[in-house]
Amino acid sequence: MRIEFATTLYIIILNLALVFTVLKMLKHNNTEPKTQKLACGILGAWFAASLFLFGENSMIPNDISSFALFVTVLVGVGLVGLMISPLFKALIALPQEFLLLPQAFRMFFGAGFIVEAVFGIIPAGYGAVDGILHITTAFLATTLAIYVARGANVTKSLIMVNLFGLLDIVVVAYGISFFILSDIGTDHNVFYAVFFAAPIFIWLHLISLYKVYLTSKEEEK
Repeated sequence: MRIEFATTLYIIILNLALVFTVLKMLKHNNTEPKTQKLACGILGAWFAASLFLFGENSMIPNDISSFALFVTVLVGVGLVGLMISPLFKALIALPQEFLLLPQAFRMFFGAGFIVEAVFGIIPAGYGAVDGILHITTAFLATTLAIYVARGANVTKSLIMVNLFGLLDIVVVAYGISFFILSDIGTDHNVFYAVFFAAPIFIWLHLISLYKVYLTSKEEEK
């Protein structure tokens, strides 16, 4: 088995596991069955579409500029947000620990970056840095989720960890667009994560921060 095929399959499986985890969170939070089915349809459709839109038959032009790719990534995040907007009410209703726990998957995505760096599938320096950042985000988010579940007052930590997680993804997207695009091309398997998992992680961070804001407003009353 070619290592490129193995790492591509690894990323796709992680994306699917992320979908399963979000659906299970909604179920365990007693979300309305109608909303659960809607979430399954939206996430399932986007997962299936990502398999055809990226990879060897990527919809991204080979001659795309670094700036255009970076803008495309940002637009992609916005489009995913638009797609999952019917789920926002249900996602906001999730407890903070549920919003944090899916970030644990970034430990595995980070490991994937490092593995690809070792085998020369992605530039070594980039793979190492982004792998470490992803693993750090996963560790911080998972640890914080445990504290939140135990009832600890960690408002400042919630803000810092979510901001760090967002910065991590920005670094990844910026690095791909402006530093390694010419090395990997637009048909690289990293785009399965960039346009599927990353937007989900971003919106979970933003919703977590929004819940911090709502809680602070309630405490001021």
